[in-house]
Amino acid sequence: MSIPRLIAGCLAASVLAGCVHGEIFAQDYLAQDIDKQQALLELDVVFGQAPDDKLTSRITARNTVEYTGAPHIVVPFYQKGLGFDQGFAGTYMFAVPYPIAKVETATASSRVFGQKLDGQQQGSPRYRFRVPGKAQWNSNETFMLGFERKGRREEITFRFSNEQSCPSAFLATTPIYGFAIKVVATFKDNKGCLKVCDSRDQWPGFCAFQPPPGT
Repeated sequence: MSIPRLIAGCLAASVLAGCVHGEIFAQDYLAQDIDKQQALLELDVVFGQAPDDKLTSRITARNTVEYTGAPHIVVPFYQKGLGFDQGFAGTYMFAVPYPIAKVETATASSRVFGQKLDGQQQGSPRYRFRVPGKAQWNSNETFMLGFERKGRREEITFRFSNEQSCPSAFLATTPIYGFAIKVVATFKDNKGCLKVCDSRDQWPGFCAFQPPPGT
């Protein structure tokens, strides 16, 4: 197959699956900067004990904004598509390089830092997060809530569905230090389901970063 035909094939395949190329970088957001209508869900979290919150930001070498120091969610994304390896055609005396099409999977993650809401009880602050949608990417319907309290880092993961419905307001206990939180998920058209992820104790965020089936 000629190189132009392979490139044309990749362009055609990109319409269906996307050509995976280049390096994919993580990206940070503030919850209030994500359009509610574009979000997969909105999550309110009431902390039984106030988490550390000293939000700071910096401009990275890629000219993007990186945040740190406050409660946030981490949403992993996966994309499956065509990539190319380098191969050779011809005999050992005269070899012509040519690309070999192969299936690749790219990964990235978005961090969304929570918006602290007014009108809450002292010592039990409420934060709002939004899980961003991403065109042509698959989040596997999982995300991880991360925060610190007095320097102790905690993580708890969740799985959600926009197709099934279930009670999505409940109390939960974080897996490492046993912090109490109350979570309330709001979905479009009031249809959706949020549950705590069944993760292993030694990897509290593990299930949020499993690739989707078939990748």
